[in-house]
Amino acid sequence: MEQQILQEEKKPNALAFQVAIAFAFYTLALIFIMNLLGVSAQVEGTPIWQKVISVILSYGTFILAIYYAQNKHKNELGGFITYGRAFSAGFKVAAYSGLFIGLLMMLYYGVIDKGALQNILDIQIKAAGDNEQTLKGVNMMSKYMIYMIAFGSAITYTLIGLVISLITAAVIKKDRV
Repeated sequence: MEQQILQEEKKPNALAFQVAIAFAFYTLALIFIMNLLGVSAQVEGTPIWQKVISVILSYGTFILAIYYAQNKHKNELGGFITYGRAFSAGFKVAAYSGLFIGLLMMLYYGVIDKGALQNILDIQIKAAGDNEQTLKGVNMMSKYMIYMIAFGSAITYTLIGLVISLITAAVIKKDRV
């Protein structure tokens, strides 16, 4: 009964919101630094170690952010949390992160560093080679590329966060006996 009252009083919304905003700004800073260093996972011929570091810095931190929110919420509830409650806290972090990252991608590629968007387009044009139809497609998409990047990022982080939340909720759950 005491746990039920505590769960109704303590909601993970504010915590998930704070963790998601922090992670979104971390992601923006990571993208900025990676572009500044000239590290890109999309460029053909990028060394494997750079791709691995890029994945670890982005998705490894994302896993930690979700786990942190779930664990912190568990501590707020007195050290006990149900699977559903842990999943809910983690998924809220994922959904908010996806939203904020999508918005920050639009800000970054549309305002902060327009050259980075052109660099992505140049990589696509180079990958298309002499294929006229593919080049035409890349040129047609160039107007909407910023929206595709933002939407793709938002959906990717939300869906990957869904899976991560399912797994970490199983690890973090602790029911009262």
